[in-house]
Amino acid sequence: MTWQTVGFTQQKKTFENLIEQGGLSHAYIFQGPEQIGKKLFAQDLFVKINSREKFDSTDPDLFIIAPRFAEDETKIYIEDIRDLKTFLSFRPYYGPYQFVIIDDAHRLTPEASNAFLKLLEEPTGKVVFVLITSQLQELLPTISSRGQHISFLPHNDKIIAQALMITKLSKTDQELITALARGRIGWAITASESGNIKDIKQAMADFSAILKSPLAERMLFAKNLFEKQPYQEQINYWLAWAYINRTVLPNAHHVLSQLLMLHQYINQPQYNHRALLENTLINL
Repeated sequence: MTWQTVGFTQQKKTFENLIEQGGLSHAYIFQGPEQIGKKLFAQDLFVKINSREKFDSTDPDLFIIAPRFAEDETKIYIEDIRDLKTFLSFRPYYGPYQFVIIDDAHRLTPEASNAFLKLLEEPTGKVVFVLITSQLQELLPTISSRGQHISFLPHNDKIIAQALMITKLSKTDQELITALARGRIGWAITASESGNIKDIKQAMADFSAILKSPLAERMLFAKNLFEKQPYQEQINYWLAWAYINRTVLPNAHHVLSQLLMLHQYINQPQYNHRALLENTLINL
């Protein structure tokens, strides 16, 4: 089986050697930015270590946990870990390994974290856990310390561009997506799909228009954007537009500085995001 994941040559070599030598650990933590291919790599790893022909999410030796919306939050709950415990009570069906993927593991609730920690401390049989996270600092330290850490960094633009060559996008749109992706190949592929590129261009056009609008319209724009959610990705589109048009944009340095500051704070939950949006649009 060839790896479906693009790039990550060193990580592939590491696991190929571990599989060959029989030196797999029972727990790995895949850390790195969102949408760069960590989950696809985990799926590839399952196929590799269990000698499958291809990935099948319904494989009886595979258990995937992802955050779900309940109780007004998107989290991984203790009920999910109880289901995992039941899964682990059986032996591998085809084997040789049971394989567990926990996506966005930093979203484990405290109760779920403590329950999972017990499973991690006392693994039964041949099982490999892969915890995927973009926010390692949010993971329970006692869980983090029990896994082998594998870091995934963003891809360079050349790899993103190569991946987009098989799409139906025009060369101009491919270059736009590559610039916006910031090394996130998963995001780039999703953005290249039908309809998404149109939405991206519309977001850029909306931002261009709002720069020429009175303050009242800017405040309303910020309110509507905040209520729509998710709005964080919109900031990336604004930044890209400002950078592309920096040579003709009045006060380009000021606009870029304000957007970079907004980008820095908009992903941090301790700040009032609506106020950040409003203040930025007022000051542009």
